[in-house]
Amino acid sequence: MKALQLIAPRKTILAELEKPRVPVDGLLLKTRCVSICSTDISFFEGHLFPSEYPVVLGHEYLGEVVEVGAAFDHPDIAVGDRIVYWGQTDFGGFAEYRTLRPIFSGEVKEDVFWADRNFSDDHRAAAVKIPDDLDDLQASFIEPVTGALRSILANPPRIGDRVLIMGTGPIGIIAGSVIKRLFAPNSVVSVDANPERNAHAVEHFTERAYLPDELIEEVPENTFDYVFDALPTVKVEDEQKDPRRVAMRKLKPKGKYVLYGASQEMQKFDTWLMLAKGINIVASPFDVSAFPMHHSANVIQAAMQMLRSGIVDGRRLLSTVHSFEDYNGLIGIFENYRNTTDLKTIVDFRAA
Repeated sequence: MKALQLIAPRKTILAELEKPRVPVDGLLLKTRCVSICSTDISFFEGHLFPSEYPVVLGHEYLGEVVEVGAAFDHPDIAVGDRIVYWGQTDFGGFAEYRTLRPIFSGEVKEDVFWADRNFSDDHRAAAVKIPDDLDDLQASFIEPVTGALRSILANPPRIGDRVLIMGTGPIGIIAGSVIKRLFAPNSVVSVDANPERNAHAVEHFTERAYLPDELIEEVPENTFDYVFDALPTVKVEDEQKDPRRVAMRKLKPKGKYVLYGASQEMQKFDTWLMLAKGINIVASPFDVSAFPMHHSANVIQAAMQMLRSGIVDGRRLLSTVHSFEDYNGLIGIFENYRNTTDLKTIVDFRAA
């Protein structure tokens, strides 16, 4: 099979690899679509890094079952079904085939191991079967909706909270849409340095999309009850304008600051403001001893329903569909991702 391998930061090859064998208790999937995640870009850029190279990037995955393991025992899953998964693994998607040991909603299974990134992981992954009324392109967004929903359900806003969404890329838009429509806030506003992404946010959920300087100048301190931080790695020359420090100034005493964006590079948090205000900094843990994979299996089922119902508008999240066969064009997307005004880009394997 063909696979996009990352062999070092910003260095990729289109590799020919052996097609994987179906696990005895799992599935072999033929890839249909994989949407590009900012986590993929962070690995590409070197803000995140694997334990060893090479790796196959990609995890916002939709595949078709082509083989079922001899000991796989779910009665509703058969060859030809479409499957989306959510797992701790960040790898394996940008390949023509992949294997999966799934947990579906209602099942309680585990195969826990200690990962090399300081948390307990599971060799199994939360999964959901895609119904006929959800097309491939929208189904590709179930994984990021699951990630955002895990974070919100574990750390919800209160009824009547004033909410700030930091970053109006796809995760910020998903989180804002869910909070706006389901959690009865007083208000939901957002901040992003990209004016066009701010315009996307207005279409989806936000009552006001601030540029960073507008947020600093126009919003009084101690305004917000709840901050959802979907920002990537951030570097600014003026530390007083670091968006995370700004958000803490705008957060009320005892406010809740939910950290979503992952980076293994250290980011700046204002420890004085944490102490002075008693800010509650929280996150949904990767560690499966604290958030078991069978819980995520229930979340992914709910995430799919949010796309089916329009709580999250998958059609307007989609900006670009790019063929996996165009390798050079795909690498160009990776290289220019941070400068794009697009939302989600889907890599389409269906013609491969």
